[in-house]
Amino acid sequence: MEHIAVSVIVPIYNTKPYLEECIQSILDQGKTFEPPFEVILVDDGSTDGCGEVCDAFAARDNRVRVIHQENQGLSAARNTGIDAAHGRYYAFVDSDDILRAEYLKKLYDACEAHDAYMAVCAVEDVAENGDSLDPASYTDPTATGVFVGKELLNNFYSPNGTYYTVAWNKLYRAEVWKLLHYPEGRLHEDDFVAHRLFWRCDRVVCLPDHLYCYRLRGGSICRTEMKPEAFDAVDGLADRYRFFVENGANRTVIDCAYAACWRRYLFLCAKVKQDPTPRLVKAISKEQFLMQGLISYLPNCKQLKMTEKLSAARWAMMPAESLCPIKN
Repeated sequence: MEHIAVSVIVPIYNTKPYLEECIQSILDQGKTFEPPFEVILVDDGSTDGCGEVCDAFAARDNRVRVIHQENQGLSAARNTGIDAAHGRYYAFVDSDDILRAEYLKKLYDACEAHDAYMAVCAVEDVAENGDSLDPASYTDPTATGVFVGKELLNNFYSPNGTYYTVAWNKLYRAEVWKLLHYPEGRLHEDDFVAHRLFWRCDRVVCLPDHLYCYRLRGGSICRTEMKPEAFDAVDGLADRYRFFVENGANRTVIDCAYAACWRRYLFLCAKVKQDPTPRLVKAISKEQFLMQGLISYLPNCKQLKMTEKLSAARWAMMPAESLCPIKN
């Protein structure tokens, strides 16, 4: 088998209007990136013709492999790609996004030059048609250079925290993923995984280059109306807090993780209160069992204000039905 430098994994579900541009931007990496790479297209039960688009690319380019599966969600599609990958490095690309010309080259060169386990690039938000916004919108690193992964954990909670926490603006050494997969059936899957990745990486290279274009569109997972599954984000952040405690992270990181979990929970509770439905109120009731298990550390957290602590105790202990009365 030919040595594969990079496996680019693309989970796909009903993004046909954007899919061809996405795949072509990946294949065009070969204009600047010489090592062999493969593109793994995971058609997660699409019903809009994405599967046919994938098959057409595979028929004319031997770098492309297509896997068709029943719809199981984004995490399962990424996991399928991980299990099928042959590359020394992995990259994830969402099927409605676009790569700039030197995405693979710059990330790969950074990893190889510094013997790094991960390289990260800056992100540009683009309009639904793929054009730059006016004014332009970027997500940049807090600092550039080579870091120990654990040193970057505080940046998860900075205004540009998505630079660090999302899956898709990065190149990973394959061994980082050993025994690690995305939690299937969950939204906000990155919140369960990102901290584990950085914890495993002795060296991470943070680049300032805007090499990944994140497409803003109305129908994406992150931009639809609230559902009970939104509380998966709280579960992911609680998992992160526990991970830091169990692995002896420094106190500032632990406090930041704890505060982030409570703030996400309180934010979602406030949204439910604005327009409560039986399903959403039930979701709060279910989440309260998790939050009650975390409440003992509440007085000691230095990252939360007293008003936040009082609100947290209230939303953890009082019945959800009384906090969010459903309007008749």
